[in-house]
Amino acid sequence: MKKLDFSVLKTLRLKRRMTAEQLSKKSDVTRATIAKIEAGFDNPRVQTIESLAKALQLSAGDLIRLAEGVRVEQARTESFSKAGYSGTRLYFGNLEMYLLKADKGARTEYGYELHEDTTEVCVVLSGHLILHVGDQSIPLESGSAVRFNAMHEHKFSVVEDTEFLLIHVRTM
Repeated sequence: MKKLDFSVLKTLRLKRRMTAEQLSKKSDVTRATIAKIEAGFDNPRVQTIESLAKALQLSAGDLIRLAEGVRVEQARTESFSKAGYSGTRLYFGNLEMYLLKADKGARTEYGYELHEDTTEVCVVLSGHLILHVGDQSIPLESGSAVRFNAMHEHKFSVVEDTEFLLIHVRTM
């Protein structure tokens, strides 16, 4: 089993503007134990995790998931090119990003194979395109962004040469 990193406890505590003493009182876990956990010297027992999580308004499972997280994960990358679009595909487990350049006049069609239970975010870095989702057409220019359920049929029409970022987040 991989070692859990509960040093995230300190970040959670600080985010909630709590001192270690306040967390100790609220969780009924000693200040010394909290210090050891935050410093990475101690993996807490299940009961301690439950008490700390409750004090931080989290589930024990959420606290464990945060402790399992990799501090830094480098994206896998590959080139992407398709019908007037080119750029780089970057991906992690449930997160996929496309940093793209599209030529004026380029169009895409809905790719059902790319979208399971996926939320899609489009951020326009420069240029102008139109997102079509169902009967909606949303013009997007430099600095604008939208989020939508990618299971709905959608397409992009590029009005002028555009650089944009597409982010796919699988929710399952």
